[in-house]
Amino acid sequence: MGIEKYECTGEYMFSIPHNSDLLSSLKGAAEQLGIGAGVFTVIGALKKAVIQYYVQDRKKYHRIILETPLEIASGIGNIAVKDGETIVHCHVVLADKEGRCLGGHLGEGSIVFAGEAYIRALDPKIIRKYDDTTGLNLLSI
Repeated sequence: MGIEKYECTGEYMFSIPHNSDLLSSLKGAAEQLGIGAGVFTVIGALKKAVIQYYVQDRKKYHRIILETPLEIASGIGNIAVKDGETIVHCHVVLADKEGRCLGGHLGEGSIVFAGEAYIRALDPKIIRKYDDTTGLNLLSI
């Protein structure tokens, strides 16, 4: 395991627009701020959500579409670059009105009711590379 020391180059807090796609908004913010490496948290609520579960033996994501209002009980992730493209990797725990939670890898199509994010930029850039063993694009430090 290679562990590298990264320096914080900036910290940012912002609101995520109502009716926007959460994953696209996080990616857009990272690109607008020029962040090629970072970590973030996000809280708020979604009008609907798409989460994904990685099926390890098939090396494929299974999509779960939740067509109901949900609280973002926890949202964490990182920002890296793959083939010149900004990659936002986010995991969420979502709670329904009864407090029941579901979680997974955030997918496109998760529509924001209200959202707030914190991004901490790191230096240097972090790259993602395909890993044959897992079938995932993992961090390559």
